[in-house]
Amino acid sequence: MAIDNSYARAKASDVPGYDEILDLVVEIEGWELLEQMWTRRSINVFDDVVNAVDAFLSVPASVISERPILALARSAARRIDSTRSRFGTEDRTRLVPVTDFDSIVVPSLHGILSSGHETELSVDEIAALTAAEARLHRSNGDYGTALQTIDSGRELLRRRHDEGSGPTAMMQAGLNLEHGKNLVSAGRFAEALRVLQRVIQFSETYAPNSWHPMLAGYLETALANLGHGHGKEMGWNLTLTRDKAQMFGMETVPGEHKWQCLDAMRSLDRLDLLAAGTALEKLKKLGTAKGLGSLPTIAESLYRVYRGRASIAAKELIDNVDTRDSPMTSSSNSRFSGIVNIASFVFLAAGETKPIQDLVVQMTPTDPSYSLVKARQSFVFGQREQLWSHTARVLNSVDGPRLKGCAAALRAAFLHHESQESAAVDSFGHVLDYCIIGSTLMPIAQMSKSSRSALIAVTASHSAWSDLAETFDEADSSGADLQQRLLDLPETLRVSVDRDVELSSAELSLLFAIDSQKPVPQIAREFGVVAGTLKNRLSALYKKFGVRSRAEMIEHAKRNGYLSSTEVPGGGSATSN
Repeated sequence: MAIDNSYARAKASDVPGYDEILDLVVEIEGWELLEQMWTRRSINVFDDVVNAVDAFLSVPASVISERPILALARSAARRIDSTRSRFGTEDRTRLVPVTDFDSIVVPSLHGILSSGHETELSVDEIAALTAAEARLHRSNGDYGTALQTIDSGRELLRRRHDEGSGPTAMMQAGLNLEHGKNLVSAGRFAEALRVLQRVIQFSETYAPNSWHPMLAGYLETALANLGHGHGKEMGWNLTLTRDKAQMFGMETVPGEHKWQCLDAMRSLDRLDLLAAGTALEKLKKLGTAKGLGSLPTIAESLYRVYRGRASIAAKELIDNVDTRDSPMTSSSNSRFSGIVNIASFVFLAAGETKPIQDLVVQMTPTDPSYSLVKARQSFVFGQREQLWSHTARVLNSVDGPRLKGCAAALRAAFLHHESQESAAVDSFGHVLDYCIIGSTLMPIAQMSKSSRSALIAVTASHSAWSDLAETFDEADSSGADLQQRLLDLPETLRVSVDRDVELSSAELSLLFAIDSQKPVPQIAREFGVVAGTLKNRLSALYKKFGVRSRAEMIEHAKRNGYLSSTEVPGGGSATSN
């Protein structure tokens, strides 16, 4: 009974008989054979054999309690059986893509690896349990513990390998896939790409006729490339995911929510607003997106800015629970640096300064996106030295080309506003270089309309524009097309860098603090000083602006653009377009 990798060959050759074999396995209670089927084919069995779901559901509870792999297999069978009942169809090409296998957690298996009985487990059981345990921690947002679990499991497997045995290739690929997902969730994108590449290599070499883990490998690689700022590779993996799914006869991709969201982000990189709008509309129809956090909201907000509705986008970010509650400023890793980058860009596009200050207050200098947010704040208040200092930190860091391009663009825009045209053009050349590396137009799109127009006009004939167009793999696209897309954008920088008074960071924080209903004693406590000290600081601030009271200070600050002019429900503020 060749219940082995021959499944893939048989499926490709339309060899019949596997349903009958599986019925026989159940009849003779050959549970070990059923387990071997799972270790060699994993979720693919539901696509290979029509009656696989019923076969795994028929395994007695007494057997399940002694075989962790069969416990996981039966949980997967229950998940697809639920989907089958909901959709009322046996069509596997429809059922498999819409079944959420990634969130399968079996509580009874929790803690087995750390129970001290690992010597009683087979290598396949160690691999499967390690992946399952890590998935549980990932679902709870505890990525550090998840990665520790994987390290511990891999150490156990290394010991067994030294003894001459290792897990099946499919079990190892499943563990690599879970490892890659956790690295992406933890913001360790470069490491994730290396691990996920092993998943793809296994799929393409040893299981080319199987959708799992191939499709998940491509999709997670696209997500890692987004975080790493490599747009071209992201687009390539998205295309591979869709093409391979169609090759397997699937109308939708397993993880369609994620694919549509990433496709929207990729379309926004190209400023293809029609394609981005279509992807976002499909994403809405699919309902709640799992495992994406605030990324769909961020994509929608960026789309609205490019459509000229920046104030609506800013208000949604301020009010949206998913965005507000996501740890996008409390995490020490780079997972949320791209989200914070776009959020601060949206606030700047709407002319909102207080939300940017709120981001800064929540962050520490060790947070990956801190310097870029501080650079935007410095831009708003015309603080040249601070802008150069903060952008230098970004440009000298290990951040991806997208973030570095945004930092260089802030410099170019500032130089243009200071009428330093030659220096602005030189800086804009660096922006184009980063855009080519990241295959994105976002850094240029964040510049003011006047800066964009002037710098595009000066560099219109540069070959860098053609090089940038080639990274988008659009047959009819040219450098001139990209320039026109940028020129057609509405204003995305509703602030002026011309200020009568330059504020220090401490003064800026104090100004934002008094733009609230909080009494002076409460503000003093938040600043860690006594009320008398805070009053002295306020007096110095009033004198600097030539005003005599808190009310006059706030009115003057809003009139001159230091503060937003219209309060909105839910905290923060929004200025009408």
